[in-house]
Amino acid sequence: MKKGMMKSVLATLILAIVCTTGIFAQKGQGKQVRNGEKPTPEERATRMTEKMTKKLELNDYQSDQMASLNLNLAQNVLEIKNSDLEREEKRESIKSLRDNYNSKVAGILSPEQNTKFLQWQENRKGKRGGKGQRGGGKGNCPSKGERPNRN
Repeated sequence: MKKGMMKSVLATLILAIVCTTGIFAQKGQGKQVRNGEKPTPEERATRMTEKMTKKLELNDYQSDQMASLNLNLAQNVLEIKNSDLEREEKRESIKSLRDNYNSKVAGILSPEQNTKFLQWQENRKGKRGGKGQRGGGKGNCPSKGERPNRN
């Protein structure tokens, strides 16, 4: 049993080193769009895994599992977005993917980490304006014809 466990630890360590090398190679790209192109699914997954590892304090095993899930999600979302489906069908397909993703994430994270993850997702939705709100929705900006209250 110890020999098998050592092999899996060694394999995880090698995978972590390979992934880390790739992460540092892409470090300068960040969120920037290259020559008008959107990030590849691999870049998106790597960036998301990095953020999750820091915010949720993932161990190496969890980080490896999340890297795989994030890559799978990013590839499938891109596939759906590039498909010939109608807009609403794309939205429903992506929602289904995310629900499936969230259930798999819950199986990887501890209950505390999962709570943090769900809160993080809610905060991200709020920053994007939520469903159907472009430009932040109801902010401090006055409506047309109204003047701001400057007391």
